[in-house]
Amino acid sequence: MQQALTFNDVLLSPRYSDISSRSQVSLKAKITPKIEINFPVTATNMDTIVDVKMAIAVAKCGSVAFYPRFATPEIQAKEVKQILDQGFLVIPSVGIKAGEIQRFDQLVKVGAKAILVDVAHAHQQTCLDFVKTVKRKYPQIEIIAGAVATAQGVQDLFKAGADSVKVGVGPGSACTTRIMTGSGMPQFTAIIEAAKIGKKFSRPIIADGGMKNSGDVVKALAAGASAVMSGNLFAGTAETPGEIKIVNGQKFKSYNGSASATEKKRQYQKNSSEKSAEYTKYVEGLERLVPLRGPVSEVIEQLDKGIRSGFTYSGAKNIKELHQKAQFVQVTSSLLFENQNREITQL
Repeated sequence: MQQALTFNDVLLSPRYSDISSRSQVSLKAKITPKIEINFPVTATNMDTIVDVKMAIAVAKCGSVAFYPRFATPEIQAKEVKQILDQGFLVIPSVGIKAGEIQRFDQLVKVGAKAILVDVAHAHQQTCLDFVKTVKRKYPQIEIIAGAVATAQGVQDLFKAGADSVKVGVGPGSACTTRIMTGSGMPQFTAIIEAAKIGKKFSRPIIADGGMKNSGDVVKALAAGASAVMSGNLFAGTAETPGEIKIVNGQKFKSYNGSASATEKKRQYQKNSSEKSAEYTKYVEGLERLVPLRGPVSEVIEQLDKGIRSGFTYSGAKNIKELHQKAQFVQVTSSLLFENQNREITQL
């Protein structure tokens, strides 16, 4: 039986570095063979994370947002066009049901250069067939596909025509897939295994979910990811969708899993085509309020500093060097205690 590890099970061993300042580090990241961004943490395609305003804000910071697929194709295409017409990169997502081919068509028509084929379990024949179909129809469009959690899943998606693959089944903080289904793969091991196949095909791996801080992002990149995707790291920023809620004098915003009860009800109201009434009754996501954190630019600025510093500890000036130089050690659960403040009087 294979042993699998999470981000909490490993640390990067500090290595010799000739980098005198973290400003010497480049965080340019390939999210597809043809598309490069300046910051490797991308915003996930969740309705409580990304809308037009958020996508533009993230793009201004040098990254990209993946646009949710739960509105009607017409509305999604209109909103994506609005972002693209302002000169910003955005990557819309589609599902794999029969009608999603028409959604794909409309997104190509409004100018999308890359599209995410996004399903919870992408290592299934229906998804592979969908990827084959759209890649054959639109060979010029960069296709990102996922989510998968095994080397075989990554390889099969690449063979089907995916230009990059999204890795992560169940690690997200708002996801309960592992609890509800008993299926998944600890994210650190999933990335390690996926990256081997990415290297074989010379195509990028995007790590989706499980990152709680800048250190986890560095670990994900060091494990072989070319970029990461997160909802949790952006949750509560001023530009995320939804109204500000005040609880006991403190300001909050909603952060709901895409498969949570509230979001599935909203999705059904937005677009009930190809969905039965039973759609809203089975959930695999959590709902919560997170404290308002200020502008996304400030959050990205803090992540940027931590990630750059993390690269210097491995003596790496860019992601390619990090892949080559990173050395991990496996740790015990005692690390969590050692990492905490101990025997300190709080004033």
